[in-house]
Amino acid sequence: FGKKKGGDGGHGHGDRDGDGPDEEEASENDDDDDDYLDPYYAYDDDVARHPRCRRPQWQRDTRPNCNDFHGDGFDAVSGDRGNRYISHGYFRDVFILRDGVGLRYVLKSLRIKPKDHRVGRSSLETVRQDALVMDRLSSSPRIVDGYGHCGTSVLTEALASEVERYVVTGNGRATRHEVDENFGPRNDLTPGEKLTMALGMAEALADLHGHGGGVIVHDDVQLSQFLYGVDGTLKLNDFNRAEIMLYDENRGEYCRYKNGGGYGNYRAPEEWADKPLNEKIDVYSFGNNVYGMLTGLEPFYTLDDDSVVQKRMKRGETPFIDERYRKRSYAERKLAELLDGCWAFNPDGRISIFEAREFLMEAVKENAKIMEAEKKKKKEEEEEEEEE
Repeated sequence: FGKKKGGDGGHGHGDRDGDGPDEEEASENDDDDDDYLDPYYAYDDDVARHPRCRRPQWQRDTRPNCNDFHGDGFDAVSGDRGNRYISHGYFRDVFILRDGVGLRYVLKSLRIKPKDHRVGRSSLETVRQDALVMDRLSSSPRIVDGYGHCGTSVLTEALASEVERYVVTGNGRATRHEVDENFGPRNDLTPGEKLTMALGMAEALADLHGHGGGVIVHDDVQLSQFLYGVDGTLKLNDFNRAEIMLYDENRGEYCRYKNGGGYGNYRAPEEWADKPLNEKIDVYSFGNNVYGMLTGLEPFYTLDDDSVVQKRMKRGETPFIDERYRKRSYAERKLAELLDGCWAFNPDGRISIFEAREFLMEAVKENAKIMEAEKKKKKEEEEEEEEE
């Protein structure tokens, strides 16, 4: 269900096989372009449309709770409880709301922009999928809690603060001369905090990639998708681009898909080349997050033209890592080493998020030992000075 993303069959998944109608052919027979009379979507059984690459059963689930959604006692957004518009992404406006007992929630609703965002099959499917992923991952403390969805809106828990504000300060840009002359990260995070933050992100992504009902690809990993909960837990947010991977039972493997390439400079090189994709695109983009923690800068921080960045990435170029970071501290050296694995050009040679998680768990433990030893040594030196 849902429009294809990158020119391939059914919501971005690979080529269709079988006797079902071709989507382009079917669309020519639409009655007045009515989304709900498209015969292509009558074959929504994975037998005629996708006899090889099948969806997990739960991917068909839909649990809108419109009655609860509209009966939560929210005043108008301009009401006296502090309900207000706070920001927007490409697809959705975001509002902070308070209910009748003062609990805070976040409402995300489709941005109504002529020609760009229509209320239709695609937008409804995007919201359904966002809510579905939150529902399936509701047991994870690292995934934002969803409280319901209806139409083109979802209701989620309110989170305390964004991670990005601590990682990349300013505009994240600099010249190579500025970096050479003033070496060091452009943020105030300690090396240990960077390791811990990177581990939290890896653990959240591992919950998606290791989902027991099938691999879920976030497909839009960036710093702004991670926020801190009120208890300080790092949480992953925003699953409107998520891809629930199809599975080939005969071959015993997941089917790759396409997403149309996207925009910006934060994606994996195989996305810019419009090649078949898997969960390794999340690992590459996770590496971009790690780079921000390490340096306080955006990837390719000297370039403003995303098209230039995309061309370089398709050739295998990666963001510049100053070798001095590998000597600055144990934690920063491990983060630089992690980037080598995250940014492998061939996704089949790229580390998995589970390998990244294990790498970071060991690094966090070892860094804690080093910091404790340094603390002990400093204390002993201070005691010796006092005796003298």
